[in-house]
Amino acid sequence: MAKIETVQDFKKYLKENRELLHKNAVRIEDLPPDDDWILDDEWDEIYKQEVLKNGKAV
Repeated sequence: MAKIETVQDFKKYLKENRELLHKNAVRIEDLPPDDDWILDDEWDEIYKQEVLKNGKAV
């Protein structure tokens, strides 16, 4: 894999590896309700910070 140095490089990587990324992604609906990752409030804080910083959800 080539070194990713720019946003364009990253976009190209995502485009070229879309199927692999989807194949390895985990849907939150598929996790048990007591999963540590779901129960970790840190993700909620990160989301709130990004929404406030950008003025909208992405």
